[in-house]
Amino acid sequence: MTEPRMRAIVAEERAAVLDLLAGWFDDSAAADRARACAFFARYLEHVPTFRDALCFVAERDGRLLGTLQVFRKRVGLAAGATLEVAAVGNVYTAPAQRGAGIASRLLDHALVQLPAHGFDAALLFASRLDFYGRLGWVTHPRQLDFIPAGTAPPAPADVEWFDDERHLDGVIAVYDAYNGTVPGATVRDRAHWTGQLRYAGNPAERAVVAREAGHVVAYARATTLFDVQVVIEHGALPWATERLADCIAHLHAGAAPLPGTLLQLAPDARLAAALAARGLVPTSIMDPTWMWRIVDPRRLADRLGVAAAALSSAVFAERLPPGASRYWIADRF
Repeated sequence: MTEPRMRAIVAEERAAVLDLLAGWFDDSAAADRARACAFFARYLEHVPTFRDALCFVAERDGRLLGTLQVFRKRVGLAAGATLEVAAVGNVYTAPAQRGAGIASRLLDHALVQLPAHGFDAALLFASRLDFYGRLGWVTHPRQLDFIPAGTAPPAPADVEWFDDERHLDGVIAVYDAYNGTVPGATVRDRAHWTGQLRYAGNPAERAVVAREAGHVVAYARATTLFDVQVVIEHGALPWATERLADCIAHLHAGAAPLPGTLLQLAPDARLAAALAARGLVPTSIMDPTWMWRIVDPRRLADRLGVAAAALSSAVFAERLPPGASRYWIADRF
């Protein structure tokens, strides 16, 4: 049997990649596979940074055995610095090929290519922490919060369901104000926003906004992941914390019969206090699935303002402390 070849795809192979990924859901019915293909097609079609040159496959004799995609994200740090991040997603090996090291070899191949594309670091969300840890990926814990199901106060009548035609400009302005100085948040342009609204839900999302004098001052977006309501991101203008708490309370009240709401409050202590005052007391938990790997040590050291000889995963992690940074669940991939 010939050894598999690791390579990037050409545009004509996108359909074959989607057909491979359709096996993720372990459904053989044609209708189920079509739905699975459509689920993954959202990323290829709507992530504005998707490139065929960053869609890697393991191939043997014309047959695709495994794949992963890399999506470019720009992640903010303190003092206005940004990182060029290779967001690694959809790492998948066909069931009959598992155990042969295809995923690890494909990851190694992709990492070798990434410096030439201008990336500083790579990021993935892992369920197999030990597997990725053996490959050099390091957990940078994220602080999340959980609010158990229960009675929430009714939201004011002027909390509205999000409509992108009427509200998107205001939401973008709130996002920029809320995240501008917080390390870890993705820097978004309008293309990022319009694409993300088509793929960030699972597959759909629920979003609300609060307005004052006709202008959006707070918003929150939610979806269902792993049988829990997840507020995938939220934001408010500096003086509108109470309105943001109204938005989250509104979504939480509509979450039944799910067990509760997962969200990322850090580093907004005022919001946590406003929710607690409404009887929505969050419990902090650490998420170990946020895993990073240095791609270009010299370039990353320059971004961080440290000597290349002093750079390490620990030094990098210090720039993204759990209680003082955020990476929105909406920006997963």
